[in-house]
Amino acid sequence: MKKLLLVLLLIGNSIFAQKGLILIETANSPILKKEMSYSIYLPASYEKSNRKYPILYLLHGMGGDYTDWVNRGETARIALESVEKGIAPEMIIVMPNGLVDGFYQNNFDKSILWEDYFMKELVPTVESKFRVHASRTYRAIAGLSMGGYGSMYLALRHKEMFSMCYAMSGAFIELEPLKVGEKANNDMFETLYVKLWGNRKSDGLHETFKANSIHEMVKAMPEYKAPEGWQDADKALPKFILDCGDDDFLIRANTNLFHLMKDKKIPVDFRVREGAHNWTYWRSGLEIALEFMGKNFRD
Repeated sequence: MKKLLLVLLLIGNSIFAQKGLILIETANSPILKKEMSYSIYLPASYEKSNRKYPILYLLHGMGGDYTDWVNRGETARIALESVEKGIAPEMIIVMPNGLVDGFYQNNFDKSILWEDYFMKELVPTVESKFRVHASRTYRAIAGLSMGGYGSMYLALRHKEMFSMCYAMSGAFIELEPLKVGEKANNDMFETLYVKLWGNRKSDGLHETFKANSIHEMVKAMPEYKAPEGWQDADKALPKFILDCGDDDFLIRANTNLFHLMKDKKIPVDFRVREGAHNWTYWRSGLEIALEFMGKNFRD
């Protein structure tokens, strides 16, 4: 496996011990049949300790890559400041490659098996190579826009893996069925949806849209009943937070999803803050997410 230094916050081992480190890890993926990279943030004490750390998987948005949260999201700075303020413990943060527009799932014809890559290759590799608490209690997932969708999708599909999910500006796509002969409003997005979910069928929706729509997944769930004891812990859902700006074009879809989740008694909070669909909003959201996760990691 090739390891490259992406960002050394300051030079020297003594400075690493104060600030932390971000690396790029690259390896061939047999599932995706290509080389895949991810960025990983190691907290300040990692080099000189033997202890294990909580872990956060942090997903980028559409059109981005595994360096977005490092460079534009300023993850290392925000993580360090969260620790210095005492609102979050040190944690390892993994920022995967979401393939620009892969939406963090297996697509309809199984030609892009990103979900399989994540579950069967990335997570086991990271959690065997780095000192993490490889348990649900100390594992969380978050993301922005497409990554907000991906974090929610993976947390619902693999509830046994994650104790928390923080979805920022989630791209929770709501589609109306097309009538026979009716043309889609946006050719670019229709092409993307066909790549993800297949052609539209007789019901006017894409072949696998309902199976992958967060709204439809929640609608299909029974009313949630939290487990009463440890013996039923495998039935527990993660704690969810939806976070969307009041000027974000995705606010309606996020609001609709919140109401669906509340109707099913799913543990969810909804935060509407001043802001839009941009990095200013997501950087502030990451600090809130780390505080939320830190509180739960410590409980």
